[in-house]
Amino acid sequence: MTMMTGRSAISRHAIPYLLIVPGLALVLGILGYGVVAGIVLSFHKVDMFMNRTFVGFENYVTIFNDARFRASLLRTLLFVVASISLGLLLSLVFALALRVVTFGKRFFRSLSLVPYFVSGIAAAVMWRFLFSTNVGFVNLVLASLGLPEQSWLGDPVLAFVVAVMANCWFMVPFSTLIILGGLLGIDKDIFDAAKIDGASPTATFFRISLPMIKPMLGVALIWLSYASFSTFDIILALTAGGPFHATEVVSLYMYQIAFQQLDFGEGAVLMVVLLTFNVVLSLVYLYFFVLGANRYR
Repeated sequence: MTMMTGRSAISRHAIPYLLIVPGLALVLGILGYGVVAGIVLSFHKVDMFMNRTFVGFENYVTIFNDARFRASLLRTLLFVVASISLGLLLSLVFALALRVVTFGKRFFRSLSLVPYFVSGIAAAVMWRFLFSTNVGFVNLVLASLGLPEQSWLGDPVLAFVVAVMANCWFMVPFSTLIILGGLLGIDKDIFDAAKIDGASPTATFFRISLPMIKPMLGVALIWLSYASFSTFDIILALTAGGPFHATEVVSLYMYQIAFQQLDFGEGAVLMVVLLTFNVVLSLVYLYFFVLGANRYR
Protein backbone atom coordinates (compact mmCIF):
# COMPACT_ATOMS: atom_id res chain seq x y z
CA MET A 1 0.00 0.00 0.00
CA THR A 2 2.83 2.36 0.91
CA MET A 3 4.62 1.53 -2.33
CA MET A 4 1.48 2.31 -4.35
CA THR A 5 1.04 5.61 -2.53
CA GLY A 6 4.67 6.52 -3.25
CA ARG A 7 4.25 5.73 -6.94
CA SER A 8 1.08 7.82 -7.11
CA ALA A 9 2.90 10.77 -5.52
CA ILE A 10 5.77 10.42 -8.00
CA SER A 11 3.30 10.27 -10.88
CA ARG A 12 1.52 13.42 -9.70
CA HIS A 13 4.82 15.28 -9.49
CA ALA A 14 5.99 13.98 -12.87
CA ILE A 15 2.85 14.83 -14.86
CA PRO A 16 3.44 18.63 -15.01
CA TYR A 17 6.97 18.07 -16.31
CA LEU A 18 5.78 15.56 -18.90
CA LEU A 19 3.16 18.03 -20.14
CA ILE A 20 5.73 20.76 -20.81
CA VAL A 21 8.21 18.44 -22.54
CA PRO A 22 6.65 18.70 -26.07
CA GLY A 23 6.53 22.50 -26.05
CA LEU A 24 9.95 22.78 -24.45
CA ALA A 25 11.45 20.37 -26.98
CA LEU A 26 9.95 22.35 -29.87
CA VAL A 27 11.26 25.68 -28.57
CA LEU A 28 14.70 24.31 -27.74
CA GLY A 29 14.86 22.55 -31.10
CA ILE A 30 14.12 25.70 -33.10
CA LEU A 31 16.27 28.00 -30.97
CA GLY A 32 19.00 25.40 -30.63
CA TYR A 33 19.27 24.98 -34.39
CA GLY A 34 19.48 28.73 -34.93
CA VAL A 35 22.09 29.22 -32.21
CA VAL A 36 24.28 26.30 -33.31
CA ALA A 37 24.00 27.29 -36.98
CA GLY A 38 24.95 30.87 -36.12
CA ILE A 39 27.97 29.80 -34.08
CA VAL A 40 29.17 27.48 -36.85
CA LEU A 41 28.62 30.26 -39.40
CA SER A 42 30.82 32.63 -37.38
CA PHE A 43 33.85 30.43 -38.15
CA HIS A 44 33.33 30.65 -41.94
CA LYS A 45 33.62 33.18 -44.69
CA VAL A 46 30.30 33.15 -46.53
CA ASP A 47 29.66 34.85 -49.84
CA MET A 48 26.33 36.02 -51.26
CA PHE A 49 25.75 32.56 -52.76
CA MET A 50 26.20 30.98 -49.28
CA ASN A 51 29.44 29.26 -50.26
CA ARG A 52 31.40 28.63 -47.06
CA THR A 53 35.12 28.64 -46.37
CA PHE A 54 36.36 27.74 -42.91
CA VAL A 55 38.56 30.51 -41.50
CA GLY A 56 38.65 29.70 -37.78
CA PHE A 57 38.75 32.77 -35.56
CA GLU A 58 39.57 35.17 -38.39
CA ASN A 59 36.09 36.74 -38.30
CA TYR A 60 36.37 37.26 -34.54
CA VAL A 61 39.77 38.92 -34.89
CA THR A 62 38.45 41.21 -37.63
CA ILE A 63 35.39 42.23 -35.63
CA PHE A 64 37.17 42.81 -32.32
CA ASN A 65 39.85 44.89 -34.06
CA ASP A 66 37.15 47.05 -35.66
CA ALA A 67 36.94 50.43 -33.92
CA ARG A 68 33.36 50.85 -35.11
CA PHE A 69 32.36 47.59 -33.39
CA ARG A 70 34.03 48.59 -30.13
CA ALA A 71 32.24 51.93 -30.22
CA SER A 72 28.90 50.28 -30.97
CA LEU A 73 29.45 47.74 -28.16
CA LEU A 74 30.18 50.49 -25.63
CA ARG A 75 27.13 52.39 -26.90
CA THR A 76 25.03 49.24 -26.59
CA LEU A 77 26.10 48.66 -22.98
CA LEU A 78 25.23 52.26 -22.12
CA PHE A 79 21.91 51.90 -23.93
CA VAL A 80 21.11 48.66 -22.07
CA VAL A 81 22.02 50.07 -18.64
CA ALA A 82 19.91 53.20 -19.25
CA SER A 83 16.98 51.19 -20.62
CA ILE A 84 17.04 48.66 -17.77
CA SER A 85 17.30 51.34 -15.08
CA LEU A 86 14.49 53.48 -16.47
CA GLY A 87 12.43 50.47 -17.55
CA LEU A 88 12.56 48.74 -14.16
CA LEU A 89 11.72 51.97 -12.33
CA LEU A 90 8.73 52.64 -14.58
CA SER A 91 7.60 49.01 -14.35
CA LEU A 92 7.60 49.15 -10.56
CA VAL A 93 5.72 52.46 -10.49
CA PHE A 94 3.09 51.29 -12.99
CA ALA A 95 2.68 47.91 -11.28
CA LEU A 96 2.19 49.54 -7.88
CA ALA A 97 -0.33 51.97 -9.36
CA LEU A 98 -2.27 49.22 -11.14
CA ARG A 99 -2.30 47.17 -7.95
CA VAL A 100 -4.13 49.82 -5.93
CA VAL A 101 -6.55 50.85 -8.71
CA THR A 102 -10.06 49.71 -7.86
CA PHE A 103 -12.38 51.48 -10.30
CA GLY A 104 -12.01 50.09 -13.83
CA LYS A 105 -8.97 48.01 -12.88
CA ARG A 106 -9.48 45.51 -15.68
CA PHE A 107 -9.71 48.32 -18.22
CA PHE A 108 -6.54 50.06 -17.01
CA ARG A 109 -4.59 46.80 -16.77
CA SER A 110 -5.58 45.95 -20.33
CA LEU A 111 -4.80 49.49 -21.49
CA SER A 112 -1.30 49.30 -20.00
CA LEU A 113 -0.43 46.47 -22.43
CA VAL A 114 -1.29 48.43 -25.57
CA PRO A 115 2.31 49.63 -26.29
CA TYR A 116 3.50 46.01 -26.19
CA PHE A 117 1.10 45.06 -29.01
CA VAL A 118 2.32 47.88 -31.27
CA SER A 119 5.09 46.86 -33.66
CA GLY A 120 8.52 48.33 -33.10
CA ILE A 121 8.41 50.13 -36.46
CA ALA A 122 5.05 51.73 -35.66
CA ALA A 123 6.31 52.76 -32.22
CA ALA A 124 9.41 54.35 -33.76
CA VAL A 125 7.29 56.26 -36.29
CA MET A 126 5.13 57.64 -33.47
CA TRP A 127 8.16 58.74 -31.48
CA ARG A 128 9.76 60.21 -34.59
CA PHE A 129 6.63 62.28 -35.14
CA LEU A 130 6.63 63.41 -31.50
CA PHE A 131 10.26 64.57 -31.60
CA SER A 132 10.49 65.81 -35.17
CA THR A 133 12.29 69.14 -35.42
CA ASN A 134 9.78 70.91 -37.66
CA VAL A 135 6.33 69.48 -36.86
CA GLY A 136 7.04 67.46 -33.72
CA PHE A 137 4.50 67.67 -30.91
CA VAL A 138 7.21 68.18 -28.26
CA ASN A 139 8.69 71.18 -30.06
CA LEU A 140 5.20 72.64 -30.56
CA VAL A 141 4.66 72.41 -26.80
CA LEU A 142 8.05 74.02 -26.13
CA ALA A 143 7.27 76.84 -28.57
CA SER A 144 3.87 77.46 -26.95
CA LEU A 145 5.62 77.81 -23.58
CA GLY A 146 8.16 80.24 -25.01
CA LEU A 147 11.01 77.75 -24.70
CA PRO A 148 13.61 77.12 -27.43
CA GLU A 149 12.94 74.24 -29.79
CA GLN A 150 15.40 71.35 -29.88
CA SER A 151 16.79 69.24 -32.69
CA TRP A 152 15.91 66.06 -30.86
CA LEU A 153 16.92 63.57 -33.54
CA GLY A 154 19.72 65.72 -34.94
CA ASP A 155 21.71 66.04 -31.73
CA PRO A 156 23.74 62.91 -30.78
CA VAL A 157 22.96 63.09 -27.04
CA LEU A 158 19.29 63.98 -27.43
CA ALA A 159 18.80 61.31 -30.10
CA PHE A 160 20.28 58.70 -27.77
CA VAL A 161 17.94 59.81 -24.95
CA VAL A 162 14.91 59.64 -27.26
CA ALA A 163 15.94 56.14 -28.39
CA VAL A 164 16.14 54.98 -24.76
CA MET A 165 12.70 56.44 -23.98
CA ALA A 166 11.16 54.86 -27.08
CA ASN A 167 12.66 51.50 -26.19
CA CYS A 168 11.32 51.73 -22.63
CA TRP A 169 7.87 52.72 -23.86
CA PHE A 170 7.83 49.58 -26.01
CA MET A 171 9.15 47.03 -23.48
CA VAL A 172 7.88 48.32 -20.10
CA PRO A 173 4.27 46.97 -20.42
CA PHE A 174 5.38 43.33 -20.37
CA SER A 175 7.73 43.78 -17.40
CA THR A 176 4.95 45.70 -15.64
CA LEU A 177 2.66 42.71 -16.12
CA ILE A 178 5.28 40.37 -14.64
CA ILE A 179 5.81 42.55 -11.55
CA LEU A 180 2.07 43.15 -11.15
CA GLY A 181 1.52 39.39 -11.09
CA GLY A 182 4.03 39.14 -8.23
CA LEU A 183 2.39 41.94 -6.27
CA LEU A 184 -1.07 40.44 -6.68
CA GLY A 185 0.26 37.12 -5.39
CA ILE A 186 1.17 38.60 -1.99
CA ASP A 187 -1.39 37.79 0.69
CA LYS A 188 -3.31 40.93 1.68
CA ASP A 189 -3.22 39.84 5.31
CA ILE A 190 0.51 40.55 5.34
CA PHE A 191 -0.09 44.18 4.37
CA ASP A 192 -2.91 44.47 6.92
CA ALA A 193 -0.63 43.12 9.65
CA ALA A 194 2.11 45.58 8.69
CA LYS A 195 -0.38 48.45 8.77
CA ILE A 196 -1.59 47.42 12.24
CA ASP A 197 2.04 47.30 13.43
CA GLY A 198 2.44 50.90 12.27
CA ALA A 199 4.68 50.27 9.24
CA SER A 200 4.81 53.18 6.80
CA PRO A 201 4.05 52.63 3.09
CA THR A 202 7.75 53.07 2.32
CA ALA A 203 8.79 50.49 4.90
CA THR A 204 6.09 48.11 3.67
CA PHE A 205 7.35 48.44 0.12
CA PHE A 206 11.02 47.86 0.91
CA ARG A 207 10.59 45.25 3.66
CA ILE A 208 7.63 43.26 2.32
CA SER A 209 6.77 43.91 -1.31
CA LEU A 210 10.27 43.99 -2.82
CA PRO A 211 11.61 40.86 -1.05
CA MET A 212 8.47 38.86 -1.89
CA ILE A 213 8.51 39.76 -5.60
CA LYS A 214 12.25 39.15 -5.98
CA PRO A 215 11.80 36.22 -8.43
CA MET A 216 9.46 38.34 -10.59
CA LEU A 217 11.99 41.15 -10.58
CA GLY A 218 14.56 38.68 -11.90
CA VAL A 219 12.26 37.58 -14.73
CA ALA A 220 11.45 41.22 -15.52
CA LEU A 221 15.17 42.04 -15.67
CA ILE A 222 15.78 39.12 -18.03
CA TRP A 223 13.08 40.50 -20.34
CA LEU A 224 14.37 44.09 -20.13
CA SER A 225 17.94 42.98 -20.85
CA TYR A 226 16.95 40.78 -23.76
CA ALA A 227 14.70 43.45 -25.29
CA SER A 228 17.38 46.14 -24.90
CA PHE A 229 20.24 44.10 -26.36
CA SER A 230 18.01 42.96 -29.24
CA THR A 231 16.56 46.38 -30.06
CA PHE A 232 16.76 46.84 -33.80
CA ASP A 233 13.51 47.91 -35.44
CA ILE A 234 12.90 50.89 -33.14
CA ILE A 235 16.36 52.39 -33.70
CA LEU A 236 16.33 51.58 -37.43
CA ALA A 237 13.06 53.46 -38.01
CA LEU A 238 13.75 56.19 -35.45
CA THR A 239 17.33 57.28 -36.20
CA ALA A 240 18.85 54.58 -38.46
CA GLY A 241 21.87 54.68 -36.15
CA GLY A 242 22.45 58.41 -36.53
CA PRO A 243 23.29 61.13 -36.11
CA PHE A 244 27.01 60.42 -36.53
CA HIS A 245 26.52 56.80 -35.35
CA ALA A 246 25.32 58.11 -31.95
CA THR A 247 22.57 55.48 -31.75
CA GLU A 248 24.24 52.67 -33.69
CA VAL A 249 24.00 49.64 -31.40
CA VAL A 250 25.44 46.19 -32.08
CA SER A 251 22.16 44.76 -33.41
CA LEU A 252 21.96 47.52 -36.03
CA TYR A 253 25.63 47.11 -36.91
CA MET A 254 25.04 43.37 -37.29
CA TYR A 255 22.24 44.07 -39.78
CA GLN A 256 24.50 46.37 -41.80
CA ILE A 257 27.37 43.88 -41.84
CA ALA A 258 25.25 40.84 -42.70
CA PHE A 259 22.56 42.19 -45.02
CA GLN A 260 24.07 45.32 -46.55
CA GLN A 261 27.70 44.22 -46.86
CA LEU A 262 26.63 40.55 -47.24
CA ASP A 263 29.32 39.36 -44.84
CA PHE A 264 27.32 36.70 -43.03
CA GLY A 265 30.34 35.28 -41.18
CA GLU A 266 31.18 38.53 -39.43
CA GLY A 267 27.48 39.17 -38.89
CA ALA A 268 27.27 35.81 -37.10
CA VAL A 269 30.12 36.89 -34.83
CA LEU A 270 28.04 39.87 -33.72
CA MET A 271 25.14 37.50 -33.10
CA VAL A 272 27.39 35.41 -30.85
CA VAL A 273 28.42 38.54 -28.94
CA LEU A 274 24.80 39.54 -28.28
CA LEU A 275 23.87 35.98 -27.37
CA THR A 276 26.76 35.77 -24.88
CA PHE A 277 25.75 38.97 -23.12
CA ASN A 278 22.11 37.86 -22.94
CA VAL A 279 22.95 34.40 -21.59
CA VAL A 280 25.43 35.68 -18.99
CA LEU A 281 23.07 38.37 -17.71
CA SER A 282 20.15 35.94 -17.62
CA LEU A 283 22.19 33.47 -15.53
CA VAL A 284 23.22 36.27 -13.15
CA TYR A 285 19.60 37.39 -12.73
CA LEU A 286 18.43 33.82 -12.17
CA TYR A 287 21.09 33.19 -9.56
CA PHE A 288 20.57 36.36 -7.52
CA PHE A 289 16.83 36.92 -7.93
CA VAL A 290 15.19 33.53 -8.54
CA LEU A 291 17.48 30.83 -7.12
CA GLY A 292 18.68 33.13 -4.36
CA ALA A 293 15.13 33.94 -3.31
CA ASN A 294 14.22 30.25 -3.18
CA ARG A 295 17.39 29.37 -1.29
CA TYR A 296 16.51 31.55 1.69
CA ARG A 297 12.93 30.40 2.01
